[in-house]
Amino acid sequence: MARVGVRVDENGRVAARERLLDATSALLSERDTLEISLNEISVRSGLNHGLVNYYFGGKEGLLLALLERDATRALNELEYLVGQQIAPLRKLELHIRGVINVYFRYPYINRLINRLQSDNANTARELARIFIAPLQRYQAMIIEECRETGGITPIEPHLFYYTVIGACEFLFHSRNTLPYLSGPPEITPDLKDAYADHLVRILLDGLKTRSERPV
Repeated sequence: MARVGVRVDENGRVAARERLLDATSALLSERDTLEISLNEISVRSGLNHGLVNYYFGGKEGLLLALLERDATRALNELEYLVGQQIAPLRKLELHIRGVINVYFRYPYINRLINRLQSDNANTARELARIFIAPLQRYQAMIIEECRETGGITPIEPHLFYYTVIGACEFLFHSRNTLPYLSGPPEITPDLKDAYADHLVRILLDGLKTRSERPV
């Protein structure tokens, strides 16, 4: 049975475009580089590499489409969280943990974002439209909920975005140096969860109004 939301052809097979995205995602997850070849994508997907040009206009278009697919899934989860009737501070905590989980789920996403925002102005604009602007908008909504309930001190939403993304970015960008540093030598689920606990504690304790801060 095909995954929900995935296009299939008339024979019930996953459509070629989705197979190319899946193959690219799998290869990038296995590697610490974005430098995978169209031939490798072809072998993994079982499709002719010429279809990359047909569906995406080239490798850069394929990478942008992969980010859009991954970002859509992550943003759908965030949109669902924003609509939940739970305490705003708890919502903010779950969002911070969710960002870390996205980086863990897609090990290549930080490299992909850095690559695409550095390529050219048009690609950077698409990246902002696809992922960054919606993420900032949802973050701002959660922060406003917290502010309205008096749960946090005033904060600029765009500065919060830089803080959270920067904190996640550094951990996952450092995966190659972890074996030479103190602490776990790789990003395991336990390290991911411990880092989420650490980041939540630092950020929320810093943002809470004085009366709510732990003594």
